Parts: sequence; structure tokens; C-alpha cells
Amino acid sequence: MMEANILIVDDELVICKSCEKIFRRAGHSVMYATSGREALQILERESFDVVFTDLKMMDIGGMEVLQTIKQKHPDTVVVVITGYATISSAVETMRSGAFDYLPKPFTPGELLAVLERALDKRKIIKLSSEEYHYTNESGFEGLIGKSPKMQDVYKLIQKVAPTDCTVLIIGESGTGKDLTAKAIHNNSNRKNEKYFALDISTLSSTLLESELFGHVKGSFTGAHADKQGIFEFANHGTIFLDEIGNLPVETQARLLRLLQEKEFMPVGSTVMKKVDVRLIFATNQNLKQLVANGKFREDLYYRLNVFPIKLPPLRERKEDIPELVMHFLKKYSMKLGRSIPKTHPETIEALMNYHWPGNVRELEHAIERLIIMVEDNEIQPVHISAALFRTDAYVQSVIPKSSDELKLLKKQIREASVQELEKLFITEALIRNNWNISKAAREFNMQRSNFQALIRKYGISKPN
Repeated sequence: MMEANILIVDDELVICKSCEKIFRRAGHSVMYATSGREALQILERESFDVVFTDLKMMDIGGMEVLQTIKQKHPDTVVVVITGYATISSAVETMRSGAFDYLPKPFTPGELLAVLERALDKRKIIKLSSEEYHYTNESGFEGLIGKSPKMQDVYKLIQKVAPTDCTVLIIGESGTGKDLTAKAIHNNSNRKNEKYFALDISTLSSTLLESELFGHVKGSFTGAHADKQGIFEFANHGTIFLDEIGNLPVETQARLLRLLQEKEFMPVGSTVMKKVDVRLIFATNQNLKQLVANGKFREDLYYRLNVFPIKLPPLRERKEDIPELVMHFLKKYSMKLGRSIPKTHPETIEALMNYHWPGNVRELEHAIERLIIMVEDNEIQPVHISAALFRTDAYVQSVIPKSSDELKLLKKQIREASVQELEKLFITEALIRNNWNISKAAREFNMQRSNFQALIRKYGISKPN
């Protein structure tokens, strides 16, 4: 949890003191006011990340404090705390812009849990409203994110880049394996030499050997002249071979010799050639399982797996999504010659709630579609369904010819967007609770039967 600047507003001093103690122990800066008027005076000279305000106070009530904050300090997140908890008061405060509603009495754990959610909201609001002055703090071009898992990746790159050690990058499709390989090369002693990347899966076994090792004239039909292979072409530089798990077994022996002896023989030749290259490999497969299945040589596996770097999928570093969104918005707005659109805070939340099976690449393509799709200067939550899910409302949509057609189209898009987000909401709750339906339902104060009905409605099932 980030360190926060918090204001507590309550006319009961004991409540203020208790909250202050809890927050300070958690490492936060805290001020308190025992009246609404005092709170508004403090807000004139101090800025806060989160304000916890009582609803019923003697002079100025929490509702007026809330409305003033929303008007003058829109980036500040407000949580209402009160001993007069009713459904109507909760609805009213939420409509007025309160982030959450915490009835008294509450435990320290409940208070800190609300704070954590409020700070997540605060981060999204700040990213949505700030100017687009993106700076790559990782030091590696294209690699974006400040999450702990990405920090671990950066540390590994920094350690291995200056060496000539063979690297194996492991990660799902779209996690940035190519960018990681380029970062290693750019920070190595070979950075001024050639860098060559090749996706193994794009070539047939016959063509692959020719591309990698080269061939001599007449070695096979169509070999009308000698051809230099990638290893010779990139001598003294770095070669990145992606999807190494797809390397044919017959080619694996040749690659193993190159790794061990730093030499190779072109196809059809009888002469060995020496080469000095740095090799980086990547895979989205379980190489150990391929070894067990007899599809990958065990000795080659151990030669590749000298220094593994595992890239986290986007669903495991969702705190990086706002920064990635801002980066791609700027990138594609400039590319398409458009002004950078604003993003509604709920738009960022919708993107963070999606599970991103295609990882960063899928997010990038979604942002590019949004830049093309959205004609206004702000991306709204309703646009997300069309960009991510290609909803029927979007596919079938045409420019409306009347106000009735416009209303109908807006309704279709709204309904499709809500349904997709509801499905994601249920799926994410199940994943967090290890697919325990009862626990997931309790987390959101829903009856198990209602939760199950939503599961059936969207055909959600636990993956194998």
C-alpha cells in the first residue's frame, strides 16, 4: 500500500484519535478535524489523498464536506463513516461522489481495507487526469511497469546484460519477450554490434536450417548460390530466437554444437565455421515437459536454461495497466495524428478488471482500436466493450440517422458493456477465491443462489 496523506473528520474526538493511531501505525500521514467547518479550513491549505468524514455533525455535515471536496478537490477520494447507516443515506452519498461507505462500529482491519481500495481509486484518478508526459523509468526501452514483479525482471536484466551468458526468457504470448531480449542486447558489451531476432515457428524445418546456418550452392533444389546464415551474419552481435520450443529435433543437435563449440557447418558444406555470438532464447511452452515427451533434447534444455527470466502475465501485474494505457494512448495518438484523449477513471477501472489473456500485446491493440473508434475527446467505459469484445452492438452499428436510432444504439452498447463487465466481475471474484463459489459470494455480500445464477447466465466454468 502506498503512503498516503489522510484527513479524518468526525465530531467525536475518540473516533479521530483511534483512526489516526491505526493509520499512523500503517505508515501514513494523518490530520483530523472535529467539525465540518474546521475540515474545510484545513482543505483550503492542505491537499489529501483520502478524506474519511462522518455524515452527521453539529455544524457542517459530511454531505456538505463531500460536495465541497468533489467541487474543489476532485482528485481526493472521500469515504463516509457514520453510525446512522441506512440504505437511503448510503445511496445518497454514493450518488454525491463518495467512494465508499463505512458504518460504525468498524474494526482496524475493515478501516485499512477501505483505505487500500480508496488508494487504488486515487491512483486511477490521478493517472486519468494528469498530463501525458511519459518517462520510461525502467531504463529499458519498451518495458513499462513499476510493479514488484517487473522490478524483479529489471534487476535480472541488469545483472545478465553485461555478460555473455545464454538467457532463456519464459512467458506467455504478448508479455514482451522480444522487448526483454532487445533490452539485454542494448545494455550489453555488444550493443554496437548487430541484433537479429527470428521467430522459429514462422519457418519450415528445411528453410529454418538454411536461415540459421546458411547453405552452399547446390546443397538442395533452389540453392543457386552460397547463402550466409543468421549466425554468420550477426557474428560478434546478439541473436534472439523466439519460440525455441518449436525447434525441430533434427535442428536441435546442430544448435547444441554451436552452443558448446561456437562453431557450425552450413547446409551442404563440409567446412566448419567459427562464430562469436550472444544467444537469447524465448518460449511460451514448458520445455521441461517437452523434454519428458521426447520433443526436446535434455542436454540442449540445460544449455539454454543457464539464466532464466520469467515474465509475469499482465493479470499478475494489473497495477501497471494505467501506466501502460497512458503510454499506448500517447503512442497511437501521435501515430494517427490525433490529440490524446482523456480517460474516465471508470474506463481505467474497466481495463484493470479485464483478465487480458493476450497480455500487453492485447492491451496495446485495444488502445489502438479505441483511438480509432472514439470520436470524442474522452474514452468512456461504454467504449471498452466494443474495443475488447467486438460486441454485436458495435459490429452491427452504423451512424444513426435519427434520435430514436441514436438512443437505441446507445442502449445496445450500454447493455453489452455492462454484461461483459459483469461477467468479468464474477470471473475475477471466483479466481481470487480459488473458484470457491460460497467465499466469492460472501466477499460481495451476495446470496450464493444469486451468484450461481450469474455464473450460469454467463456460462462461466473453472478452467482445466
